[in-house]
Amino acid sequence: MSPEEAREQTLEILQATIAASGASDWVLDRDDVPLPQQCEIDGKEGVAFNHGGYAVTERANPAADAQRVAEYWASVGIDARVVSDPVPRVFGGGGRVDAISFSTSPGYTICVGGTCVPGNAFEFYSPSPSN
Repeated sequence: MSPEEAREQTLEILQATIAASGASDWVLDRDDVPLPQQCEIDGKEGVAFNHGGYAVTERANPAADAQRVAEYWASVGIDARVVSDPVPRVFGGGGRVDAISFSTSPGYTICVGGTCVPGNAFEFYSPSPSN
């Protein structure tokens, strides 16, 4: 998989998790741009993309929303584990992500750590505006 495909995959997982959550009015990190991160794959330089967001919500049944998220993740090959104490949360990994989490309090949050693929993370940082 190319770095561009890995970045797109991270975005797809995030968007589909948002849809599964049932919440609306999500605010995505970094203006909806996944953050490239250095990693190592098979002893070589790699890049992974991280992303996330939050929604301030008063959902009636956060446990059901967490279960829906877990079911979506399982459907795409992510191992998911639901934790209900003290609030409903879901943790996952494998398949299409390195790690992923969904929490229902305070508000709803999603954090996605994408898979590591060969590449240079610094090639995917946007240049800073000149001062």
